[in-house]
Amino acid sequence: MGVANLRGGLYGVVDLASFISGSASQRNFEGGVREQARLVALNGAMEVNCAVLIDRLGGLRNVGDFVSREAMPDESPQFMSACYQDKSGQDWIELDLQVLANSSHFLGIAQAVA
Repeated sequence: MGVANLRGGLYGVVDLASFISGSASQRNFEGGVREQARLVALNGAMEVNCAVLIDRLGGLRNVGDFVSREAMPDESPQFMSACYQDKSGQDWIELDLQVLANSSHFLGIAQAVA
């Protein structure tokens, strides 16, 4: 999406939904969506200045909040490491941020999503 100044550092910004879907976002930031959208910077230990745009935060979860965990299908991207299901039946996909941060496709901010 571009570059943002977060706490005095420049970060490349990736629209996570667009990156995962492989298509440009048709996002409409009206009706309260903009207030919930967040830029989340990857941990500095990963040594990449990158942040992801997300629609909203779902909060922190711990293992006790989930009733099942399954490996992702073989055709899933490597950065999707597992699928969890919570007690209400909602699916949650675990992202391996280290694998994502090492992906040249993810970090290629000059690349346009078709």
